[in-house]
Amino acid sequence: MIETKRPPQNVRREIITLPSGGAELALHLWRPRKEIKGAVFYFHGLQSHAGWLWEVGPRFADNDIAFYVLDRRGSGISSGERDELPDAATVLADYGHAIAHVRESIGDAVPLSLFGHCLGGSFLAALLHHPDFTTRYDAAIYCSTWLGRLHATLGEEERAALAADRSRELWDAGLKSSDFTDDAKYRQYIDHDDLAVRRLVRSSRSTLLELERLYMNPRHRPPEVPAAFVSGLTDPIVDLDATHRVFHEMVSGRGMIIKFPTDKHYLFYTDVSDSLIDWASAYTLLQGVDRDV
Repeated sequence: MIETKRPPQNVRREIITLPSGGAELALHLWRPRKEIKGAVFYFHGLQSHAGWLWEVGPRFADNDIAFYVLDRRGSGISSGERDELPDAATVLADYGHAIAHVRESIGDAVPLSLFGHCLGGSFLAALLHHPDFTTRYDAAIYCSTWLGRLHATLGEEERAALAADRSRELWDAGLKSSDFTDDAKYRQYIDHDDLAVRRLVRSSRSTLLELERLYMNPRHRPPEVPAAFVSGLTDPIVDLDATHRVFHEMVSGRGMIIKFPTDKHYLFYTDVSDSLIDWASAYTLLQGVDRDV
């Protein structure tokens, strides 16, 4: 029997050009043609970009959720240097600008969830702990994210050396498509994706460390909103026990942990994709119900 995915209904796709700090960023949007009942803003990981969500966006829109994905500066079809992250202030300013645009577009009444996958979850955590980020959001979702990875895997002296590294030598994250999915179609796509960022100059890792420090040693606490951490039962890339400890500390024990029945890293490219989309949609819409009560 050939299994087919449910085709999207009444979905509109847009790419919005968003100027930010001298760059032209691509903000991708999938939205229902009728009423928008909720919105999800997605932070992609190191090598991925909005193109990886070509099936996911329409499914969210089918659930009356406007789904936004920003191609990070230097990723996807956004402008910027490939293989390089700018400084942490620029990264966070880009995201802050994009989310403010989303909130203005959807209005104050629509519940907005911020969803960070893999490295995108670290960007999300850093943004929420930065005092300049003041846009209202209603929930935070961390998916297959190793929060505080550099702090967990490097000692204090190693982190100091990394922070001082200004080398232009390329560093390979060593990501394998087989860790992301078992599906041959998606593995083929990942392995031959010309827009994927597979390596970074070594100096860019100091940006990753600086972003981690914002939430590992916070000077600013974000508002108390519902937060969830979702993953597979196991993850070939993420130490789930280590990241759960950081997550609980960040949300002061108020967050929920949900595990879906897969052992792969990129849940959207596994059999649990539809379940994750439906759960994230319902979780987002629930925030609007709670606010109205």
